[in-house]
This record gives sequence, structure tokens and C-alpha cells, in this order.
Amino acid sequence: MDHRNEAPAFECRFLDDTCFDPLLETFCEAFSDYVLPFNMDATRFKNHLNLNAVDLNRSVGCFEQEQMVGFSLNGFGDWKGKTTVYDAGTGVIPNRRRRGASMAMFDFMVPVFRDAGIEQYLLEVITHNEPAVNLYKKLGFHIERELVFMEAKTLEQTRLNDEFELRKITAAELIRLKEFWDARPSWQNSNEAIERSEQLKTILGAFVDGECVGYAVFSTGRGRVAQFAVDNRFRGKGIGSRLLAQIRTEMQPDAAMRVINLDKSLTDTQHFFEARGFKQVLAQYEMILPLS
Repeated sequence: MDHRNEAPAFECRFLDDTCFDPLLETFCEAFSDYVLPFNMDATRFKNHLNLNAVDLNRSVGCFEQEQMVGFSLNGFGDWKGKTTVYDAGTGVIPNRRRRGASMAMFDFMVPVFRDAGIEQYLLEVITHNEPAVNLYKKLGFHIERELVFMEAKTLEQTRLNDEFELRKITAAELIRLKEFWDARPSWQNSNEAIERSEQLKTILGAFVDGECVGYAVFSTGRGRVAQFAVDNRFRGKGIGSRLLAQIRTEMQPDAAMRVINLDKSLTDTQHFFEARGFKQVLAQYEMILPLS
């Protein structure tokens, strides 16, 4: 089947590995005015695709006279027991926005995914991006939860507990630590995403008498925290503060520490980070479109 869709102004088609360079160029232009800087180069873009399980052969480009003006990057996997396509980035270059490019891409690809038996479409969108939120609602997406992005340039000083051992662990060991969770991590912070990007991550466990009672997963050198959890029996004993302090020592000196996609319903966790100097930068809606 020739998966193409001719629209009045745009042609949408699936991509392949030969599209990497123009896709990166379009990605950088589309997100050049994004609320947070991407600073994306070829290596980081490959890491982004790998982290989110993106399949370029099932990702879509939107073209105008053979110029790529928009894209939708799609990752594939399981989410809450259902086969899922994940939007790892949909963008349109600034001078082609509000002309129907995003709608054209979704109109093109969603029926293909539905016919392939994929059960749902998952994405995140900044809460104050009303045009995008309204587009997704029009397409049938519903809001699952709200996620927050927090950042700290410096950490507030706290008394640190040295009565436990910190040591590195592997992504395989995270499976048995899910019992520490109070909420499910987002797609890009999931155990599966951490396994795909383990070579770029540091996974630090806190141990008491040989038992892991807390852990943190963060981007090596950058301080971007993907997972952070402490056994409920050991909370309030300084383990979280010690983990944060250790992350700070392993970061690049000028980098800000970031917690991305923290479930907003975890108010105690937010208060923990706020007490240590973190501030909310933005919020996103996690949205799902049932396909079956």
C-alpha cells in the first residue's frame, strides 16, 4: 500500500533512515521558539529517537513542494497493558503553522495505526499551548493526568544522613523497585526507556544493611532526573536529600538539576523538591486517544 495523502497544501508520507538529516533540520527549526531550548545536534537527536523507541518508518513527514515543513515522531511499545504509539515530537516550522499541517499528519497516520491493531495513541502537550490542546481534543484525545517540570539551579542546604551506602545499580534491578512508586513514570521516564538509554544514565541506589531502600535515575553529567523513589518505610530519614546531593556532585557545574514529568497528584513529592530549591517551570497534559 502506498501510504500517501494529498492535501490542498501538503503531502504527508512515512519516513525512513535516509530522512534523518532533513528531519533534524526541520525539528530544530520547528522547536526554535519552544519554551525550553533543545540544543539538538545529530548525536542528541539519535539519543532522543532511541529513548522514545521511535521508528522512522512509521513516523510522518509533512511536505510542501518536497520541503519538509512538519513531522510527527512515533515511538512504539506497551503502555498500561496496551499496544501504544507515542508521540515523541510533533512540530511544524513557524512560517507554516495554522494551515492544517498537524491535522493533515494525524488524519494520514491514525487510520494506518488503527488498521494495524495498535490500541492507543499517547502524547504530552504543554498545558498553556491552547491551540495544540484544542487540536488533540478535536482529534479525540482525552486528558489522563497533569505532569510538572521542576528545576533547581542550586540546592538548598539540608542535613545529610550518612548512615546508608550509595552505590550504582543497573536498569535490570529497577523492576523489583517498582513497589516504591506512588505513580507511574511517563513514557520517556519508564523502565523501558531507561533500559534503552542506560549507557547515558546513572542509576544510584541507597542501601541499608544490604537492602536497596531508595534510588535515583538521572542523565549522567546533566542532572535530568528520570526516576526518584524511596521505600515508604524509610521516608523522612534523609535518603532523598542524600541522593539529590550526590546527583549534584556528579553534574556539570553549570547545569541545572531538572525533574521532568512528575505526576502533579504527588503533592508530597513536589513539596520535597520545593523545600530543596526546585521551582515549577511548566506543566504538561498526558493525553490518550483510544484506537480500538
